[in-house]
Amino acid sequence: MFVHQEQLEHVLRPADYAAPEVHAAEIERLFLPAWHPVALAGDLAVEGDFLTLELLGRPLQLRRMGGALRCYLNVCSHRHCILTEAARGRNDRIVCQYHGWEYAADGRVSKVPDGGCFRPFDRENARLATFPVETCGDLVFVRLAPEGPDLREYLGDWFDRVATSFAAPYACNWRYAADFACNWKIPIENTVETYHLPFVHPHTLGGFGLIPEEAQKHCLENRSTTLVYDLGGDSEPVRRQRQVAGWLGVAGTHGEYVHHHVFPNLVFTFSDLFTYCQVYLPVTPTTSRTRAWMFSLEGTRRGPFAAVIRRLVARHGVKANTAIQHEDAGVFAAQQRGLAATAFRGCIGTREERIWHFQRYIRAAVGG
Repeated sequence: MFVHQEQLEHVLRPADYAAPEVHAAEIERLFLPAWHPVALAGDLAVEGDFLTLELLGRPLQLRRMGGALRCYLNVCSHRHCILTEAARGRNDRIVCQYHGWEYAADGRVSKVPDGGCFRPFDRENARLATFPVETCGDLVFVRLAPEGPDLREYLGDWFDRVATSFAAPYACNWRYAADFACNWKIPIENTVETYHLPFVHPHTLGGFGLIPEEAQKHCLENRSTTLVYDLGGDSEPVRRQRQVAGWLGVAGTHGEYVHHHVFPNLVFTFSDLFTYCQVYLPVTPTTSRTRAWMFSLEGTRRGPFAAVIRRLVARHGVKANTAIQHEDAGVFAAQQRGLAATAFRGCIGTREERIWHFQRYIRAAVGG
């Protein structure tokens, strides 16, 4: 059931999806203190494994060093060169590509070629900037602000569910990354409502039609919203999922689709055969980026039959989710152009009340 039974106001203005000052305030107040998924622990399984990425305009180097996962600003403190431009690799040392400065696990300078040229040298103030890193299941998260809640506090009561749903008997079988010609809030608002399914996804999710209100439950919490969609314990999709899970040696299926949005930009979905983690990031006031990981049920049963079932499950998930992502992305730029051309505030139906709750959070966090 929906929480509200009457139309709701559109809390944000069209200008809030393009204004540079709003973008700057969102970065400062929403995104720097947030935890962002950036990789899988399996990507950094061996000492010296590293990968590089950009997060909110900051070049980062994520690596396993000194027996732990660590995150550094990927910029040398000598003359500010990017330490390495390799997307990934393995090296026990952090070495700058330009002049060979080296850094220890704690970020302090450990070696300076011809160091006598730099006397007296303040090693303490020349250390690399570091950022907090934590894991939940196989997901690796980074926070850019030095202070803030730990990851368990940030995810709240959902931490344990995420930990068990993004680890064995599930395994990552698909990754997705895309850039959008729209403000980051547009894809977020798309993913938290089901009103668009028959029109944007006629060949993938359109068969669901407009999901009856009695089959879904909306939960509006302080820092999150959740959709629980009851697929029906005796429905054909649920029976099929239960059969497939049994073939893979897993019992106790739920027969539900759960979509959980952690404010501001983190989304998890849970079902019996698939789990997804997706994050949406601002790039400029009118462009954004997403990254996603799909985990599919691997199960516990071994043998040729189970191996075939695992491959078929993963293949189905990859095909369906790729199509859904592309269908959604097809409307984002059009909405951004529409926002730039109207003064009408807009309106929100009860099916879209998760958008209303999200917008209220943005307005309260960022201010008028």
